[in-house]
Amino acid sequence: MALLVSPWLLRNPAAWIAVAIAASLSSLFFLRHRERHAGAWVAGLTACAVFVVGAFDGGRFAWLQIGFLYGSEHYPYLFISSCYNLPSLLSSLGWSLKDPFWSGDFGPLHFTLTLQWTLRLLYLGALVLCAHSAARHTRNRDPRLLIAIAAPWLLMFALLGQMQERYLMWGAVVSAVALAVNVRLTVLHFIISIASTAMIVHVMLIDKKLDPTLHAIDVFNGVRAYASVLVLGSVAVCLWNMLSARIPVFQTGRAESSEPALSLGPAPEEV
Repeated sequence: MALLVSPWLLRNPAAWIAVAIAASLSSLFFLRHRERHAGAWVAGLTACAVFVVGAFDGGRFAWLQIGFLYGSEHYPYLFISSCYNLPSLLSSLGWSLKDPFWSGDFGPLHFTLTLQWTLRLLYLGALVLCAHSAARHTRNRDPRLLIAIAAPWLLMFALLGQMQERYLMWGAVVSAVALAVNVRLTVLHFIISIASTAMIVHVMLIDKKLDPTLHAIDVFNGVRAYASVLVLGSVAVCLWNMLSARIPVFQTGRAESSEPALSLGPAPEEV
């Protein structure tokens, strides 16, 4: 990302020189100390240097505002249309996206954490758990690695605000890997798929509002809270399966005979 946007962030030779110095110093430090993953550390610090230098040297961030921030600020609502997730439950309790969740004073500075950023930080923390679990399951050759890969898509819809009903479809598709893990998670995959389909059908019915479908719309509105709890519970079970440590099953080994049970060689001669 930093490499792609560097022409807009680094707009003069001094900025390029500053980033080059930061990259050289970080390379010298990590390569000299033979740190593990030195290349990743150098790339990360160089990328940070690009953004910091661009911020203090008048770099252009229009790509960030149009490509990323505009979409997140265009719909300032906890959820859009019909969603079965945590923000939907919070909205029914009277919360809104920009409500202050926590505030505090740090010297002369006043800091306010909105509900929007609280949900974002909660999701980022869950991503860290997914990454840690993926590394652990890869090392142990555990099939739950597939759940660790699918979990971020489910958590995104379950936790983040400003979601639309169709976003759970991605999680429903990716969670099909549960078929390779166990039956319990396979059942949850079908529950999530049904919930995703129900939300999409609900929105399609609302768009038309035909007389024969008004009762169905009322039914969907009535079960939204219960469906939200069901989806959150399904995602929580997936997360628990991903994080739990399985107790190894020890089996008593049978004493093996020194001679095979069935010998294919010639029979020994009797003396």
